[in-house]
Amino acid sequence: MMSTLAKILVPALMTVAASTSFATELPPTNSVKIKKITAIGSGCKTSDTYSTNISEDGLAFTITFSEFAAQLGDGISILENRKNCSVNLDLQVPNGWQFSVATFNYRGYLDMTSKVQASHTTTYFFQGQDGQKPENTGRFERVQNGPASGEFVLTDKIGLTSVYIPSTWSPCNVSRALTLNPSISLRKLPGASKTESAVMVNDSIDGEIKQEFGLVWRKCK
Repeated sequence: MMSTLAKILVPALMTVAASTSFATELPPTNSVKIKKITAIGSGCKTSDTYSTNISEDGLAFTITFSEFAAQLGDGISILENRKNCSVNLDLQVPNGWQFSVATFNYRGYLDMTSKVQASHTTTYFFQGQDGQKPENTGRFERVQNGPASGEFVLTDKIGLTSVYIPSTWSPCNVSRALTLNPSISLRKLPGASKTESAVMVNDSIDGEIKQEFGLVWRKCK
């Protein structure tokens, strides 16, 4: 199964989308834009392992990865069991406004035998805040036990239904990046045999920035 990894790198989308009803106030129209996107991690070690595209109006982005895949099996290094990719979104934000993430949608591919567990976890925090403190960090996690094979879609609405992510807001009156750190991991369950195997792929991240793009707004006090 591991030899076919290149054949199953199917698109996996993490989109940021939300309704304007999530917020009671909105910043001026077209005042928020994506300025720059960078990424680094075991699933995107160098700039040639991912590509980014920002729309002309700066309101949408796509990141495509070529090596964001975790593997588990006989003869495969334990270092391949977990991969992550820390993505920094440098946003243009109007003075006097704050933002918080509202929704994540994840799409990917998973193929694993019965005694394997797969996890998809994302943490996020704002540049300049201590990402180790729970009050400054958001968290989303989904766990799946084998056997399983096929595409998956995961959705979490932060601040609406999520029990994982607190209300984390960006600092006031400063321009700082939002860091998203998705990771995928695989591990054997008790009683697993030597022949257990698995592969999990996160191939791309998509998102939008507009008034229904997945950020909740409020005025600074």
